[in-house]
Parts: sequence; structure tokens; C-alpha cells
Amino acid sequence: MILYLTSKAHINLLDFIEQEQELPLKKLCGQFSLLSFVVKDMRHFSHVRYVVLDRTAFMESDEEMVQALLSFQTMYEMRIIVIAEGLPESSPFLQQLVQVSIWNVVTADEIKDIQEEIRQCLSYDGMQRFKPTMHTIPFEEMSLAPFMKEEELYRFSCTNITIAIAGCDRRVGVTTTAFNLVCWINAHGGTACYLEANTSNHLAHIVHMFKPEKIGNAYAMEGNDFYLTRELNQGYNFIVVDCGVLREQHLQKTFVDAEIRLLCGSAMPYELAGFYRAMERCKGLPIHALGLFVPDNMRPYLIETISQNILFVEGSHDLFDSNANGEVFRTILKVHIVI
Repeated sequence: MILYLTSKAHINLLDFIEQEQELPLKKLCGQFSLLSFVVKDMRHFSHVRYVVLDRTAFMESDEEMVQALLSFQTMYEMRIIVIAEGLPESSPFLQQLVQVSIWNVVTADEIKDIQEEIRQCLSYDGMQRFKPTMHTIPFEEMSLAPFMKEEELYRFSCTNITIAIAGCDRRVGVTTTAFNLVCWINAHGGTACYLEANTSNHLAHIVHMFKPEKIGNAYAMEGNDFYLTRELNQGYNFIVVDCGVLREQHLQKTFVDAEIRLLCGSAMPYELAGFYRAMERCKGLPIHALGLFVPDNMRPYLIETISQNILFVEGSHDLFDSNANGEVFRTILKVHIVI
């Protein structure tokens, strides 16, 4: 079955597929908030195989839509197809989609070409045009070291060290990075918990969707503890605090008082000024700048303008990924690792 969220302008775009492939098609027409749909309504369609999203039907900005799609991928396993008519290959939006492994993107602007791209997206292997090519290494040449490193365990010489994570703007990946950091620490020999210290209510949405076990004041998910308040059940090596957006006027006390501070930003042209200003507001405080979703060709520019010590973080669409960006997390926490 295909679920199709569309604007009125494209409401009949998939009719030919329903006839050609005899795939049942469920159309929802109008203007949508994708994030709201994912959180509140998608559970009614968890049985579908394909979700086709007409870009013109959504109110979010490109960056907000990518973040909503990350939430979608975390909660559901189905093929996402984005209709973005006339989108150039140089578009930052297309690059972000590819970075989060959404490769079925229809960009043609002529109806015959659009239909052919839709057929590719619905084929067995999906559209291959934007899928990164991987060089195959003969098995005998492969080193086991990278795989062994993922499983390496460490001893941490600290108790209740606060790691505050903030973003220079909304939806730059702060919560996902905080979740991944907690999961990485817990999977590699340490103990860590997540504490929400902003008004986003992301944790409340996550609790609502995943229905985790409540143990004392903590919500336990995938072997990790998550808190809405500072009343912790126990001590941990690290308390990872999600501070949300770094405020313009006064830096959050939790962020200032933390032993380790992480500031997240991205590299779209309209985001760089905000990243720079946020770094300026933090002058005098030791900060780890994290660049998320930064293309390779933009990295030298961020090193020059944001920080010579900026750490580049790969995009993650799994909140509970205990191996995402492990090298970056190890670099940040190395002073607390017992050799």
C-alpha cells in the first residue's frame, strides 16, 4: 500500500501507478506539519510499504522537514519517497536528504520524467541515482580493527560529570546527539543518563511513542535512563543535559555550570552566521564546537570561521545508536578515560 500526502496541485500524480502496478493508494490532501503527523497520526498507517511525500504539502522549512524525517525513520521502517519537483542536484535540501539515507527523491519537472522517477522509487531496489556508491573490499584485505573498536570498553574515572549540549539554532540535531552520546557511554563501559533541560518536550513525545518502563524518576529505554527532572535515581559517570537552543541574551546556567559544553551547528549559508554568533557568546568558556550535516567541501570554511578545533559529527537517524560518532565522543571524553 502507498500512503500519499499531497497538495491539491499534485493530487492525481500517483494515479498511473495505482493502475500500472495495482498498488492500493491512500491519498491525504492538504497542508501538513510532518512532525505532527509522524507523532500523532502515522501510527494509523504503520502497515503501509511506501510513504510518498509531496514537498509542497508541508509547512516545515527544509531543515525542519529533514529533522521530522529523522524522527520518522527512528519510529518506522518503510520506504520514504519525496516529491520535490524541479529540485536541483546542488540543493542543500537534497544533500541533507541523501545524508540521512533518503535516496528516493523525485526531482524532474516534466510529467513523463516525473512518472519514470516515481517508477524507479517504487522498484524493488528503489532509486539508485542518489545512493552513494561503496567500494567493495575483498574479504581477505579487510581489517578487523574498526569492528573491534566499536566493541571496546573503557573505564571512566568520574562521577556525575555534567555534559551540556546546546544548539546555535532550532533543529540542528541536539537531542539526537545527546541520546547517541548517552547510548555510546553506556555501551562502552561507562554509565550515563539523559536530562531534558529545555522547553521542547521532545522527551515527552518520545516517551509517548515508545512507552518505556518507568523506574523511579527515570524512563528506561534500551538500557539507558532518561529524566525530565534533576531528581536522579542514582549516580552516573556522566549526566548529559539537553539545553536546547542557546539563548541570545543570557546563557543558560546549566550550560555555563557544566564541566563539558558541546555547541551544535550546521553549515547551510543562512545558519553559519548564527553558529558564529553563538560561539562569540561563549567566549571565555571552554567549548567543543560540533558541526552536524557538514559536507566535505564546507569543512575547511568552518575550521577557518567557527573553530580550528571543530569536531564534525555525522548525521544519525537512530536515537539509540550506541556506535554513531564514537570517535568524536571518545575524543571529547578522553580526559576521563582510565588508560
